[in-house]
Amino acid sequence: MKTWITYIAAVLLGLSASLLFGASGPASEIFSSISSYLISLGMFITIPVVLITFSSGVASLMKNRLGRKTLLFSVLWSIVTAIFLSALAAVIFIARPDAFPVTSSAGSAPGTLSSHVSYMISSSASMLYPSNPFFSIAASVRFILPVVIIAWFLGMALKPSADVIRPAYTTMNSFSEVMYRISRTYSVYGFFIVFFASSSLFMEIYQEKTLFAAPRYATLLAIGVFITIFFVLPLLYGVFTLFRKNPYKMLLRSVSTLLFSFSSSNTIAAIPLAESISRQNLGVQKRISSVSIPLMTIIGKGGSAFVSIIVLLSLYQATTGEIPGTEVIVYTALTAMLVSFISSTSLGTETALITVLTLNILGINLYGAENAIVAFMPLLSGIGSLIDTAIAMLGASVVSSAAGTDIEVPYRDTI
Repeated sequence: MKTWITYIAAVLLGLSASLLFGASGPASEIFSSISSYLISLGMFITIPVVLITFSSGVASLMKNRLGRKTLLFSVLWSIVTAIFLSALAAVIFIARPDAFPVTSSAGSAPGTLSSHVSYMISSSASMLYPSNPFFSIAASVRFILPVVIIAWFLGMALKPSADVIRPAYTTMNSFSEVMYRISRTYSVYGFFIVFFASSSLFMEIYQEKTLFAAPRYATLLAIGVFITIFFVLPLLYGVFTLFRKNPYKMLLRSVSTLLFSFSSSNTIAAIPLAESISRQNLGVQKRISSVSIPLMTIIGKGGSAFVSIIVLLSLYQATTGEIPGTEVIVYTALTAMLVSFISSTSLGTETALITVLTLNILGINLYGAENAIVAFMPLLSGIGSLIDTAIAMLGASVVSSAAGTDIEVPYRDTI
């Protein structure tokens, strides 16, 4: 059975489980614990996958002089999507302004969210200190940039430019195939993770009750996601590929990856799944998928920027009682977009980082009102991760098309 079917079924079963056990505290704790363990297992798989496949991918791209083009289009796609989605968030809020709803965390101490963001930034920054490469690899659980940097240098050294290097290059390429075999298995059975993760997510939403108390705000988010996934990203994809490929087919074949990221709010644990699906379903070459997916997972945060801008503008309205002016909206959107490029330092809570840093940069004090998003964070992070993963999947196909290496995969051969 195709992964997009099994993953949709897993989410629907997760919704059913939340409706059945949502009012039970012990059941929620059990599902949350199992979900956390399975997502941690996914992170456990991700690190060696990225280290080996990225190294092999870099060496192969350099061998065929495709490295610069892959890097250029990966970065360009990430920047363009961030710009357009940030502008879209501002436009949607202007068209349908709504104050951020009161949540159970609204009365938290003013520094609660800021303290979390400060910890995440300092923790991620410490991983970049070049003390011990093996320690950096081992410690890179929430922030994979150190692993990518190490793998990048290793890949450059593996370029088969001399006879003595070719056996090492061949060996690494073989190990890369092993990692893709592991990723394929991870993709086929990842619906177990999605079931428990979605159950935990829906139970948290059910117990928080904010969506039921503020349906208008939920509608605002739903409209934004719908326009982003079905109009803006497909249009940008069409422009980048000169409308030679069908973006909706790519999105349908990527459904499993999108649902994994939405339910887990973890784009890192989704990398093995994304690399395997982009190769098996989207026709992206292994070397391009191995490099572009991790790169865009780090910097392609247009989805997190999109969610954060709507959150920030609605927080302004909730705090002041007035709809923000045009100047405030423009500065907020621009600042949040720029901050989003470093938001991967706060895995799973990118929206919190973008919100706090944007407020600090603009010198805006909401007197702790921003803490209202803490109780809403599972849903906000899930939506941001879903869009970010859609950006990465479509982006990998864009890069492959630009490099002229993409192929058409028959539906019967997809997983």
